[in-house]
Amino acid sequence: MIPGSLASTTIRKTRGEYTIDQSIRFNGNDSAYLIRTPSGDGNLKTFTINLWIKISTINKDKFILEAFAGSGTGEFLVIASTNKIQFYGDSSGANCNVVTTRLFRDPNAWAMLTAAVDTTQATASNRIKLYYNGEQITSFSTASYPTLDKTFASLNKGSVAQNIGRYGAAGSGYYDGYMAEIHFIDGTALDPSSFGKYNADGVWVPKKYAGTYGTNGFYITGADSADLGADDSGNGNDFTSSGLTAADQVTDSPTDNFPTLNPLVVTNNTTLSDGNLVQTVSSAVGRTSRATIAIPEGKWVYEYTLVDTNDRFTIWGICRDDTTSDEAPGTSATSYAFYVVNGNKRNNTAGGGSAYGNSCTSAGKTVQIAVHRNGTSLKIWAGHDESGSFVWQASGDPAADTNEMFDITISTSDVWFFAGGNDGNLTQTIGPVNFGQTGGFTYTPPTGFSALSTANLDTPSITDGSAYFQTTLYTGTGSSLAVTQSGNSTFQPDWVWIKGRSGATEHVLTDAVRGVTKELSTNDAGTEETVAQGLTAFGSSGFTVGTDGSYNTSSATYVGWQWKANGAGSSNTDGSINTTATSVNTTAGFSISTYTGNATVAATVGHGLGVAPKVVIVKSRSNGESWVFGHDSMGWTKAMYMQTTGAPFTLDIYWNNTAPTSSVVELHDHPVTNGSGYTYVMYAFAEIPGYSRFGSYTGNGSTDGPFVYTGFKPAFVMTKRTNAAGDWKMWDNQRGPYNVNGLTLAANSNGAESSGVAQHNDFLSNGFKIRGNDTETNGSGSTYVYMAFAEHPFGGGGAPVTAR
Repeated sequence: MIPGSLASTTIRKTRGEYTIDQSIRFNGNDSAYLIRTPSGDGNLKTFTINLWIKISTINKDKFILEAFAGSGTGEFLVIASTNKIQFYGDSSGANCNVVTTRLFRDPNAWAMLTAAVDTTQATASNRIKLYYNGEQITSFSTASYPTLDKTFASLNKGSVAQNIGRYGAAGSGYYDGYMAEIHFIDGTALDPSSFGKYNADGVWVPKKYAGTYGTNGFYITGADSADLGADDSGNGNDFTSSGLTAADQVTDSPTDNFPTLNPLVVTNNTTLSDGNLVQTVSSAVGRTSRATIAIPEGKWVYEYTLVDTNDRFTIWGICRDDTTSDEAPGTSATSYAFYVVNGNKRNNTAGGGSAYGNSCTSAGKTVQIAVHRNGTSLKIWAGHDESGSFVWQASGDPAADTNEMFDITISTSDVWFFAGGNDGNLTQTIGPVNFGQTGGFTYTPPTGFSALSTANLDTPSITDGSAYFQTTLYTGTGSSLAVTQSGNSTFQPDWVWIKGRSGATEHVLTDAVRGVTKELSTNDAGTEETVAQGLTAFGSSGFTVGTDGSYNTSSATYVGWQWKANGAGSSNTDGSINTTATSVNTTAGFSISTYTGNATVAATVGHGLGVAPKVVIVKSRSNGESWVFGHDSMGWTKAMYMQTTGAPFTLDIYWNNTAPTSSVVELHDHPVTNGSGYTYVMYAFAEIPGYSRFGSYTGNGSTDGPFVYTGFKPAFVMTKRTNAAGDWKMWDNQRGPYNVNGLTLAANSNGAESSGVAQHNDFLSNGFKIRGNDTETNGSGSTYVYMAFAEHPFGGGGAPVTAR
């Protein structure tokens, strides 16, 4: 194709839902906004604002809709620099200031925001209602509502400029990010059900608005790239574009989320702009920015354009998730890149790298990177148009899968990202990078290669995490109590882990293989107990507890984490030790087994998963032995004890220094996992993409802690420090339903729930970000392992998950 034309490779899988084909990109750094001045008043008491947003920055004012009639008479809806949503009005006695408690700082996905205003409501709190992804926000740090029946003097007012994407009163606060489906309903206060709904998996998705708009109402879709402010409501209430061009119409949308560069992992002296598609490095060598979506199985392509001659020091390729952001791409063992200035390839190489192709140094030229991930092979090609026509370098042929720049042997569980950066000690503007959201690519990608977006990802085997894992909160009654799940789906749990939140109570764990009333506790090494008033029944959508204080003290609060296996199970004979019973759910990658030890070195026990587990937990039922925790990221020469804070021990007594296979876990002859005649329970977890992830991260000691990519919106995360002592910290999406997620429990402690700011954590649409600097979760240079289970996968087939 000729330069400047676009070759679309977006597959756009059918969802059977309403789809949105584009959005408008607003860049807070170039004064981009939309403006309109109505000729007459609309309803100054009642209206609705509804739109989809994908933010690009945090800790910065991002004005969505604003109007200012003069001193003391302005209203606006904004995501403030505090990362809180604020609706503010200061006009004609209608003063109000409503500010959320929760923080909105997920730049990786889309979310729907609704503001319903009706000052005629008798109840003050009904006069301003805010909703996020269909859920009403009820917790506010400030909640000052307008007086009854008062009017606004600016929003929806004739002869007053209405601004989308800036604070017009001061010419500041420019919105940085993407907007789609911008609705303003004049004269009616609507709830989100007019604009969205929950799909079968429990994900909030858009739907076509079927109502009217009123006199000054409008509907901006950005469907016309030449007129981004066009009103598609039929009212003709068009907005005028300022600082926006046709290039700001992108196919990144609430129904097909594209990658951008991830602002949660950039480092000092690096800023992102243009919807997080351009990276600027200020006088610093070695900076890497990575994409917000990891590279899955398949064939993928992306491209970038050289801005100026300084861009010749650009390096683009891929990096693994443990590559630090202050390394230049290709300078570490876990990143591979094409060096533009000399056409060389780089891996674990400082300086020029090794010979590969030709340089590409002219402004306006385009470089493409193609990647083929297939099992344990990851191949990379680079091509560009420096010579006037596009050429894959070094006779590379991605379509034929030959002459690649690199062929890397990887683990199937490795997380890799498209990445770019610099290697010149000068200020550089790097990019823009295009993952396909411009509507395609400058040059036709190789046959079989596609843009990476959520619509092009394979459908995960689990699209609703609540069908296999749930957290349920309840308040004790002191009498037999049936606890019912509240998730989108329900199931009969086969492993229930209960902890009192409001008091010092032990952790109590019961499973369907050992049977009801059979209790073990992770905060001690004691033997299994029979507690008649403990967990007394597994129900079809929850469980029943008796009157024991660890389960059900009147007025005390509790949390119950629940996993689905497959009932009581049956004997597994894959190992040298036959299990008494194994309950296995291969879809969810979880099994529960009981067995009797034989004190034989290299004895094996079947787990039934069909793939090698990443986490294995073993506890003796009949003797007071430690909880033995094995994790793939530590290696299988090590284990930790869950009832203690200690670091891993390196001994062969746990797993006989042998990793689990697809069928068995190997043991030694020690009583912790295989004492003669001792009885045990074993919990085994295999990784299921989009549902579970068992990995590691390195702390940085900052309240701007590491971002951990899971590929899903977490429902539960547990972390443990591995280089030193530390608690087993536990977060979930029910005790912490919004960010910052600050309520923790420790698996090794009977202590009540803690809310210390040093252990804060943001759950996000595609992972979690540590927001505290406590050494137990984020010590500088410290290493941590984690277990995470999903609320929803990030994307693939069905609707992409919304931002948290």
